[in-house]
Amino acid sequence: MKQPAFELDSKFVGALPIVNNVLKRLHFSQLLRRHLPPPDPRAKMAPAQALEVLTRNLILARVPLYAIREWARQVAPDLLGLESDSAQDLSDDPLGRALDRLFDVDRNAFLTEFVLHMIRVFQIDLEQFHNDSTSITLQGEYAEADGRRVRGKPTRVISHGFNKDHRPDLKQLLWILTVSADGVVPVLFKVADGNTEDSTTHIETWTTLRRLVGRPDFLYVADSKLCTGDNLQFIHSQSGYFVTVLPQSRKEDKLFKDWLQAHSADWKEIARRPNPIRKDGPWEIIMAVESPIPDANGFRLIWYHSSFKRERDSQSRQTAINRAWKALETIAEVLEGPRCRYRQREGVAKKAEEILRQAGASRWLQYDIEQIEEHAYRRKAGTPRFGHALATRNKDPLPSPLEADPGNDRI
Repeated sequence: MKQPAFELDSKFVGALPIVNNVLKRLHFSQLLRRHLPPPDPRAKMAPAQALEVLTRNLILARVPLYAIREWARQVAPDLLGLESDSAQDLSDDPLGRALDRLFDVDRNAFLTEFVLHMIRVFQIDLEQFHNDSTSITLQGEYAEADGRRVRGKPTRVISHGFNKDHRPDLKQLLWILTVSADGVVPVLFKVADGNTEDSTTHIETWTTLRRLVGRPDFLYVADSKLCTGDNLQFIHSQSGYFVTVLPQSRKEDKLFKDWLQAHSADWKEIARRPNPIRKDGPWEIIMAVESPIPDANGFRLIWYHSSFKRERDSQSRQTAINRAWKALETIAEVLEGPRCRYRQREGVAKKAEEILRQAGASRWLQYDIEQIEEHAYRRKAGTPRFGHALATRNKDPLPSPLEADPGNDRI
């Protein structure tokens, strides 16, 4: 009897069993079905089922919406919660309709229930949170993304702002994320208008965390955008705790550095750790000292000193000085040449300032411009006679690079 032809059907499994176990513990499927509007009976695939597939794809593959169907065909269908031939229904049209249904969900209620269940199931510690934000850079005009209300819900403004991808020419949204210190688990996020100032988002974020935790005495950690009088005073007035970074623009920064010029700080070693760059390099030593100058609002202010950062700063400083020194020597050679285009003292000074600024060495180098008068003699046409005029010219060379200025801590 003739044996049937053997066919090999290879399917992708990957990390899907792990992802499915986590989603099952989170009751993700039940949560979607509970909050989504009733499905259209004419649809081949329910919105909740389509969103479950999309969620798994975002975790594992992140392919474009139009490529989800092809991706799903390569995956074991039972791991996606699909029948054997259901992947063909995953075109971008039903996926788009499912996302449209998700837009109509009460997102605050949905996310609150989801996060509280996650905290309870995985026993997330809520003693400390870390907050940060970044920009989501977008291509295109997005002329209709102007904050108008859609089906009774507010939308975000896609606009230009401070772009953290260094693309000020592109529009953006602001993405704000808060994670627990325990396991770096996301517990809160928000998408804000593209031109939103980061410092204005912290009071709302902290207030939401307080409602989520049920008390104010958790530790809120954020970058220097948190360090404004309004933000710190608000958290303090609510009996909260915070850790942030003092911006260099605050007057306390200059006052402490001026104080160090005349005093010796009582630095105390608080930690040691391996060199973060070189495996065999010296250990990083971290020291701290309580600020002798109080914060303007009365908050505790501590200064930290890192031996690794000191070494890195020293290398960066020397690199900047060497770069500027080389450029200044080049200009000095040009000034001494026969075809120098700098005729005025002001032009020389402007070029020197530009060199120091571009090299980042203005803090450590200074220059002097010396005017040197040279007499150039040339005979006028004809037979020279006594008393004929002699032509002279002046030069404004840049002197040999630059003298030390100990009084101003300059080299």
